[in-house]
Amino acid sequence: MHSATAVRSCGRKVRIVLQARTTSSRQPAKSLLPLGGLPLAILCAKRLKRGGMDVLLATSEDQSDDILSAIAAREGVAIFRGDLTDVLSRFIGAVADLSNDDVVVRMTADNPVPDADFVARLVEIFRRRGVSYLASRWPEDGLPYGVGGEVFTVAALRRATHAVAAYEREHVTPFLAAHEDVGVLLGNDLALDRDCSNLRCTIDTLDDYLAMARVFDLVADPVMADWRSLVQLLPSVPRQTTPAIPNVMRNGESLGRIVLGTAQFGMTYGVTNRTGCPSDDEFRAILRFATSAGVTHIDTARGYGTAETRLGGELVAVDLAGVHIITKLASLSMLHGKADASVVAEAVDASVFRSCHALQRRRIDVVLIHRFKDVILWNGAALDRLSALVDEGIVGAIGASVYTPAEAIRCLADERIQHIQIPFNLLDARWLSEDFQTALRERPAVTVHARSVFLQGLLINSARVWPEWFRRADSVVGTIAQLCAALDRRSAADLCMAYVSAFPWISTMVLGVERLEQIEELVALASAPPLSAGDVDVVRRAFPTVPSRLLHPGKW
Repeated sequence: MHSATAVRSCGRKVRIVLQARTTSSRQPAKSLLPLGGLPLAILCAKRLKRGGMDVLLATSEDQSDDILSAIAAREGVAIFRGDLTDVLSRFIGAVADLSNDDVVVRMTADNPVPDADFVARLVEIFRRRGVSYLASRWPEDGLPYGVGGEVFTVAALRRATHAVAAYEREHVTPFLAAHEDVGVLLGNDLALDRDCSNLRCTIDTLDDYLAMARVFDLVADPVMADWRSLVQLLPSVPRQTTPAIPNVMRNGESLGRIVLGTAQFGMTYGVTNRTGCPSDDEFRAILRFATSAGVTHIDTARGYGTAETRLGGELVAVDLAGVHIITKLASLSMLHGKADASVVAEAVDASVFRSCHALQRRRIDVVLIHRFKDVILWNGAALDRLSALVDEGIVGAIGASVYTPAEAIRCLADERIQHIQIPFNLLDARWLSEDFQTALRERPAVTVHARSVFLQGLLINSARVWPEWFRRADSVVGTIAQLCAALDRRSAADLCMAYVSAFPWISTMVLGVERLEQIEELVALASAPPLSAGDVDVVRRAFPTVPSRLLHPGKW
């Protein structure tokens, strides 16, 4: 199906496998959008092919990719067609003619900036490190979002055939990240003279496309333009007026830095909530604004009153089919501690399928176990059933919502758990413990969601709304105000978000709102720079330890 001859590096062949499909959920047919006078996927391929690099466009055998395949063939780009959703099997087929010692470079056809020189440097670093898998990891690598790649041996890719979870097979490399000898790419490896992680140059939305079209219009030859020169042009290109939320990459997936929480949409939630649930019109306006600004995931739960049902109706009404949903399992506390595994499985199914019905979706992207005890009771029967639902394609990935580092460490020990949601804010130093950080380093692909960034609103309100039993409320509120002035932050909310954003192991912040103006403010603040390491130290020294009771709103 293809006729590619791999370039050699130190005796090993190197093949770039460029992943592309036409059925993108957020920007349909983006692989065919014109950029620099060529369809996007073809421009990516030709930039990577410079100097004789072996590039194979790996697309699907689904009829939706017939036009893409025909255009690639006409443009002289070698193609391989495989499974639409099992992208891992597609990659394995694309390198079937290579030896185990040969090298694969994974690139995606929505990131047009990387070129052959960029790949050559990646391969050189990969060879020097002596690892079996090298990956860029934004924003720690200092590269613009969208400039990156993954390099691994063919043998490592073939070992990944043991991956069984749907998300592992869809995103190709999570199994490698968990089981191979991993190297992490850094910006200074590529001779970048500054941190460019605040720049965005992928194509995931219409605004992304328009911005990248302007960049490529500024160069004489879109195919030959050096990747560094394109990066230098990025700051000069205007983008939409709505502030764009920074994104992170986890398991090959783009996540907006803010996850929209929905507890307030289904019940009166939070000690500082004075307006109750938003009206339908307000709810719809919040959803429209959030997703247009770059929110990619929405967090809900069976236990959030009517939130799932309201959300399901609005997702259809405002055509947000591309938004990813995280929901939480209903508590299984009604089950006896010695309940049979089949009874537990039935309870899990009941919760998941009720969520599917309420959300009007056949598949839930992420299901979190809401109560930690449900992870460990019944010999793990609840987790076993969720894992089976992943294999059946009903659940995309499994996670757990936890309250303490000990609970998180227990969850991180199970590789089926790919998402962890923790309460984290500038008063809470528990998550900086060496035990938790060590467990987290051993699971680099895990997505960590931080909730309680504002501690149910206490940290951004006056001392009057704090629990009466906490006698130091005035002192804490005063210190926050002093830190805002000393660290040049716009508000308490800015300080809280910038503190959490300063920790690269935090993937997203789960933030809930009741009114449109609140999400507008949060989106604007999400684009502000995080605290520096020195500023984080200033914050940590400013707050003595606080009672654990304060960090657990359920105990107020």
